[in-house]
Amino acid sequence: MERSVFETIRNIQDIPTLPSVAMEMMTLAKAPDVSIKDLSECIYKDPPLAAKVLRMANSTFYRRGPQEIDTLHRAILMMGLNEVINIITSVSVLTLLSPTDEKGESLREAFRSHCVATGLIARRIDKKIGMRTQGRDFVGGLLHDIGKIILDEYFHDRFVEACDLSIRKNCTVYEAEMEVLGTTHMEVGDFLARKWGLPPYLADVNLHHHHPGKAQFKDITSLISVADLLAKARDLSCGGHVPAFVLKDQEAWGNLKKLGYPMDSLDVERITFEIEDIGDEVKAYISTVADEPAGEAAHG
Repeated sequence: MERSVFETIRNIQDIPTLPSVAMEMMTLAKAPDVSIKDLSECIYKDPPLAAKVLRMANSTFYRRGPQEIDTLHRAILMMGLNEVINIITSVSVLTLLSPTDEKGESLREAFRSHCVATGLIARRIDKKIGMRTQGRDFVGGLLHDIGKIILDEYFHDRFVEACDLSIRKNCTVYEAEMEVLGTTHMEVGDFLARKWGLPPYLADVNLHHHHPGKAQFKDITSLISVADLLAKARDLSCGGHVPAFVLKDQEAWGNLKKLGYPMDSLDVERITFEIEDIGDEVKAYISTVADEPAGEAAHG
């Protein structure tokens, strides 16, 4: 009997992981007595990553004032730990999402664009409704579809078949995945988040972003669910059929309303208009992360 796809994934020894520095930073961030010096020294263990953090810190996405941020100590002090972890996670995940060969290039590019768009849109909604997620909005959006990375990496042809089936049958990608692969990107993403030792809310976001009512962390999972739909509405999808939807009728919208967030005050038409150029913002973000900085990162 053929081993199931999910069982095979659970037994893959060389499954991709986030860089050790990214994992260490997430652990350090939980420590009550951690210092900025401890954090900056951790990042400097990976010089290319340190250089990219400084590049991002000085980009239009993160820079807070006119003065250049020339050390990691200053970056953490000026931006806050959560934003620095956002940058490290962005760099790490976008590296994982980079195409490995021409066969998967267009699919991986779509993954990358969709995940960044979801994170950026989640951040905008967070600010509008005052969730104060402390950076979980962007990271949640960036990582909500990590299961698709593994399905594409190890079962590329069957994953593409599932995406095509979704379009032919006008069904969701996860329904098509279950039919073709016997598992879903949500199940795989939940497994991967736990294997990596990511914060529990990220496992929840991966497993339940299509059914946020089942989530333990209903607030952040519902936020990512809404942002995911809006990204797809702007033609930034990971492949498969994208059904029409009314945002205010979605389970995620109702969850946020029940949790006390001012959803009725949100102008859906305005939100849709504001993200009309999200594709350009996504390209700019990816370009900033991907480009190598001209000089070396400065210590301090």
